[in-house]
Amino acid sequence: MKAWRQWMGIALAVFLCLPAFAFADSEVDILLDKLVEKEILTSAEAGSIRQEISETKEARNKQLAKEIVPDSARNWKWGGDIRLRNEYRNKVGTGNDRNRQRMRFRYGAEGQVTSELKAKFRIATGVSSTGGTGGEPVSTNQSFDTNFAKKNIALDLASLSYSPEVPGIDKVEVIGGVMENPMWVVSPMVWDSDLGFDGAAAKIEENAGPVKLFANGGVFSLDTDETESASLWTTQGGFSVAPFADLESEVAKNLKLTAAIAYHDYRNVADATEAGTDIIAREAQNTTTKDFNQVNPTGEIATQINGIPVALFGDWVRNVSTGSGSNTDDGFVVGTKIGKAKTPLSLKDGWEAGYFYEELEANAVFDEFADGDFNDGGTNAKGHKYWVSLAVLKNSTLNATFIQAHQLIGTKTNEDRLQVDWVTKF
Repeated sequence: MKAWRQWMGIALAVFLCLPAFAFADSEVDILLDKLVEKEILTSAEAGSIRQEISETKEARNKQLAKEIVPDSARNWKWGGDIRLRNEYRNKVGTGNDRNRQRMRFRYGAEGQVTSELKAKFRIATGVSSTGGTGGEPVSTNQSFDTNFAKKNIALDLASLSYSPEVPGIDKVEVIGGVMENPMWVVSPMVWDSDLGFDGAAAKIEENAGPVKLFANGGVFSLDTDETESASLWTTQGGFSVAPFADLESEVAKNLKLTAAIAYHDYRNVADATEAGTDIIAREAQNTTTKDFNQVNPTGEIATQINGIPVALFGDWVRNVSTGSGSNTDDGFVVGTKIGKAKTPLSLKDGWEAGYFYEELEANAVFDEFADGDFNDGGTNAKGHKYWVSLAVLKNSTLNATFIQAHQLIGTKTNEDRLQVDWVTKF
């Protein structure tokens, strides 16, 4: 018995000196189980050895990955999504009813070039099938209406983001290129969610006790092929606060108020042949108007009830550049949303629902950039939007959206739109 223990002790010493990857997991388990059986090791000691071997193998695998995969590939995160849609539109007044099938494909990556510099790009469907210079700015859809013709892909995003350490400021980010909306928004009334911004932007955040202060701003090109280039200058300031974070009540503890006010200054759009076409039409071709400016306050109150997120939100905008006083310069949204579709088929966090009411007068916003689905896009409309989303598989949701809208003034055209979407992220 003594000799057996001596030989097993030698074997254990040799085993522990060998690299962890020299043995398969099953071989390690057999040897450790045998040592426990012979009472050379306790179960706790065997468990500790297994943990040490596992950590050693994980560290070694990470080291091998660093040696095999170059830095330029390791620092990139890739991902995208596919959306399949059936859309039915019932129009009253002008236009035709339509039932169509559409799809959206997006894929891109974000790379950490240095500790302070990121690069980001994404390709997407949505370029007009008739060619042109880029299709609709507020749509990445492709309809199944071209006899199986190949679908177009375009550059959707391409930007650099620089985040330097600035003394006295918690977070600073400077972005250049084609980017996602740098403003904080709660609805698509002013900016459609698919809209990309061409230019430069800056974002600042500062934590002041229980309050987080933020500021966003940017300068974006609209049409440079003009004597006076058309552009957008925008700035936004706001705050976020959780006033009762120390209370025990779930509703009070998770209560969060976020509010901001923005000013969007469109310059020379009345003279721009492309970017300003619809603005000229909305303002009766008043070509002496070269500025189109929006004051845009936004707010949201959010909390949690029985573990389910709930929020109320509002959005208001006024175009202060017209000075017309004709009740055509305002727009607003009020709405609510509840739930978050994260866990498949979960009654608690496997669904989301929402609703908002919107009125958007004819001259309130730059209509090419407004919600492209609400009354077929543009301005001069009011109505309701309802939606529900169900998580049915991991990373996949089934969504239904119903929009009921009609024109405010002029020809009384109405549109009911039902969209049923399957969205898979990868």
